[in-house]
Amino acid sequence: MISITLPFNKALFIKANKLRFRLENKNSFFWLFLYIIITVGLMILISFDKSPSSFYGIVGVILSVLTMNYIIRIINLRGVFLRKIELVGEKYENLNFTFTFEFNDEDFTYIDDEKKFQVKWKALSGYSIKKDYFILFIDKKIYSMLHRSEVSFEQFNEIIELSKSKLSYFNI
Repeated sequence: MISITLPFNKALFIKANKLRFRLENKNSFFWLFLYIIITVGLMILISFDKSPSSFYGIVGVILSVLTMNYIIRIINLRGVFLRKIELVGEKYENLNFTFTFEFNDEDFTYIDDEKKFQVKWKALSGYSIKKDYFILFIDKKIYSMLHRSEVSFEQFNEIIELSKSKLSYFNI
């Protein structure tokens, strides 16, 4: 059994949640990129079309408005998310939170001062390592994150080896 008890680290908490936001909203960024490419393409078509009431012009204007709306929504969502994470981080810091991660052959357990989650390995869908974070997934959603700097090199490698024997690796 691998048991790791850690004091709360606000900087790592915020960094982990920024990464979580980026990973969980990767699909939104793809659609935004696609909207921008289509809008630019339509603007190019409009510049070559000399008719006074162009179909491309109408569609281009509508798509431009939708793209700007999408950009504003993503920026707003990110801002709200980061403000909430900052407030939660301050709360945990003021309460001197401690976290415990336990890895054994049957399950993964997360314990903090408010809650305890125990999950069988078969309920987890996979694991990944991204930007020095060990990440566990349930149904391709991020369940838990642990930074490499929070544990010793040996413990981190033991966690990875145990996860390799129980879960599949997700390339994110």
